[in-house]
Amino acid sequence: MPTGERVEMSSLMRDVKDSFKSKGLEYVSMAESPTDRQKTVITYKDASGKTITKEIGVPLSEVEETVREIDVIDPDGLADYLLG
Repeated sequence: MPTGERVEMSSLMRDVKDSFKSKGLEYVSMAESPTDRQKTVITYKDASGKTITKEIGVPLSEVEETVREIDVIDPDGLADYLLG
């Protein structure tokens, strides 16, 4: 991964974490579903600290691209988009 892309991704993940935090949630991870490459698994913790895993029907590569677009338009809306 080129250095510029790595910096952009870490900045994006910081924005995702901030968006989750603004909703009272803690972002944990986002990864390709182990059973279906066309889905993404998002793991986060709710206000009580309970770990929740949610699978969305969008490939990880498309999620990352869309999240970048939303981040420019509405950074606080990132969590809303990811959690539906």
